[in-house]
Amino acid sequence: MINYYFDNTNELRPFTHKLEANDDTLPPDNALRIAPEFKDGYCPCMQNGAWVLVEDNRDKTVYNIETKEAKKIDYLGKIKSGFTELKPFEFCKWSGKKWVLDEDAKNEHIIKNNQNLKNALLNEANEKIAILQDIIDLDMQEADEEAQLKAWKKYRILLMRVDASDVNAVFPVKPE
Repeated sequence: MINYYFDNTNELRPFTHKLEANDDTLPPDNALRIAPEFKDGYCPCMQNGAWVLVEDNRDKTVYNIETKEAKKIDYLGKIKSGFTELKPFEFCKWSGKKWVLDEDAKNEHIIKNNQNLKNALLNEANEKIAILQDIIDLDMQEADEEAQLKAWKKYRILLMRVDASDVNAVFPVKPE
């Protein structure tokens, strides 16, 4: 005979192990003498003196549908409400059944990047113009530095005209 033990400290009472039993004794309070059925994706649990199969998602990764945070499942039973096994992607939101593209979040990100790029390019242009202007003001220019100054000033004007709030903003090409 074999005793099939379950964890009686867990409310679902999942199977834990089996051991040889004495023929002339009764099974302990935390064991049955009936062999549990095993099936992939399920864990046998004792319920009302019999084994039942309970969904087992332990060690699977699920995602919070509000925060998109990943979490490893450490419990028996169905996946809790508010979580999904579907992995989120960049700029997505939960539709009730699946992740869908969140156009507003994507556009907001593009606009923020456009503004950051515009600011960085303007800073670079201002630096170049300031240095070239100093060279010319002090009559220390070489070769084509006056033409460079004019090209950088034109570039800065074109940059200022870029609408960074347009998701399809096109930036001018930097002078050589």
